Amino acid sequence: MSRWFTIAGALVLAQAASAFVLFKNEADQPLRWRLDELNPLIHPNVINRNTRAIRYYLARDAWSEQNAEAELNAVRTAIGQWQSVPQTVLKFEEAGLVPPGVDIDGEDNTNIVYWVKETAANGAVLVNNERTEISGALAVTFPMYFDDYTIVEADMVFNGVDNRWFTDYNNSFSADDFVEAVALHEFGHFIGLQHSPLGAATMFSRTGAGVGLAVGLLKDEVAAAQTLYGKPDALAKFGSIVGKVTMEQGLVFGAVVLAEDAHGNIIQSTVSERNGRYELTTLHPATYRLRVAPLHPPDTQPHPLVRDIDISFEHQGAETNFRPSGYRQAAVSNGKTSTLDFAVKKGRAPFYISAMRPPTTKQNLLELAFEPFALERTGKKQTIGIYSPTLPMGGATLRLTGDGVTHGETTFNPDAFDGFRLISVEVTVAKNAVPGVRSLTVQKGNDLAYVNGFVEIISGEQDHNFDGLDDRWQREQFSIFSSAEAHADTDPDADGYTNREEFLTGKNPMDTGSFPLLEIGSISVDEQGTSLQWGSVPGKRYQVWSKPNVVLAKWREVGEPVTAQRSFTFFIDPAEREEFQFYRVQALP
Repeated sequence: MSRWFTIAGALVLAQAASAFVLFKNEADQPLRWRLDELNPLIHPNVINRNTRAIRYYLARDAWSEQNAEAELNAVRTAIGQWQSVPQTVLKFEEAGLVPPGVDIDGEDNTNIVYWVKETAANGAVLVNNERTEISGALAVTFPMYFDDYTIVEADMVFNGVDNRWFTDYNNSFSADDFVEAVALHEFGHFIGLQHSPLGAATMFSRTGAGVGLAVGLLKDEVAAAQTLYGKPDALAKFGSIVGKVTMEQGLVFGAVVLAEDAHGNIIQSTVSERNGRYELTTLHPATYRLRVAPLHPPDTQPHPLVRDIDISFEHQGAETNFRPSGYRQAAVSNGKTSTLDFAVKKGRAPFYISAMRPPTTKQNLLELAFEPFALERTGKKQTIGIYSPTLPMGGATLRLTGDGVTHGETTFNPDAFDGFRLISVEVTVAKNAVPGVRSLTVQKGNDLAYVNGFVEIISGEQDHNFDGLDDRWQREQFSIFSSAEAHADTDPDADGYTNREEFLTGKNPMDTGSFPLLEIGSISVDEQGTSLQWGSVPGKRYQVWSKPNVVLAKWREVGEPVTAQRSFTFFIDPAEREEFQFYRVQALP
């Protein structure tokens, strides 16, 4: 007979394993929904047995009366991002809205998402029939599972008492908490993930207010979803790296293991288990550079950035008294597992990193932050920095890992803020630098300290639903940019043109009368006729139309449809060499 368990995953507000980090039992089984092999004991109200989709209910009152629909859509958007991860069987379906006043209940065969908005008599924020206090948390997820780590139900509660919430992705000034980012994190717990050691990860244990880096999933988190819910034929195309971390013939528990690509971008991270073992899975075939680093010692003051407790309660007692390793390489092939062990040396640097200085072009502008930051590929100088009471005030260098970055002189400020020393450096990120997550390192002699994954070099585009279409356009056109109707290859207005084609032609994807005409890039006349050129999609068919008078004449087709061979298409109308004509180009369905 299966036993029932529950475990809470929470996201807290930032204040002044196997690959990634999964919940696992003693039999090395990961916590997950078994969508491939449905357990007959799981109620059909929890998983739809026909579609194999996880069913969920939303409390219709959300957090606020005036913005409830947008708040619920933000939750739906987060769900859509996880469901959009390629090559997985992960599916969700909304089962309906429930009235206000619901609570955590692990035995009602219902997955519920809601906001708690009232305090108990003692002023605490209590849920789960007043058995669990969530004061100080942004949200908490409660999965219920069998002893084989099969999730059988999960509830999620947002703290609407201690926190204020907003939903506008384009609001860069709000100091409230962004629903979509917090929901994205919580649904990571919902599907079986623990916290990440990477600062820029959605699954990092803390987040700041406003719209930040936690809005989109990192490659690390995409790989986590693929590992737990990947389609078998897709998983066969990936490889793994496994090994052990040892120190003086002993096993190292809680060591951060990171795999970087050739450009220095972190592709995956994990934390070693109690037997010293680590596993990086669902890696694309390539050669990776791996290194090992400790979590921050829990006794450092002020609050260290990434402690053992920040990964999970199960990681308390992680070994932190060792020095970071150097880089080692491992090659990954389809369906193969490579082995790479690390032997680290005991001891630690006399300094550590406890806060960040976000990028600025003003040398005298100081900002103390405990969250990761983004760097744009401007090709211009920006100043970044790190803070700590223990930083050396000379003879040290501050560097951003990876290529595509030029570093200037390292500077020192012994009293930037009360109790904080500051080390800064000018960096220039090349316009062609490969986007990705990087780390900061400070080194003096043989002493070295990292803060892992706290910097993300960002590109000019966003594709958090993995469909090849810029999310910013989809956010403008759809209330849920990660929904099925917003996907690049769907046609929600049934006019014969996909969202991708509507985007390329600048038309409205929800308006059947929006005629998808393209902008003609150039037009010229010579002895061969009239030549046209326009931007095109390879394989797409186009029809040229013309008429001699824009008001009185009717449009007529010019020749047969043309199939584009490249990203631009030339067309010659040989019949017109002298007559004045108007032209238009239509993208055909």
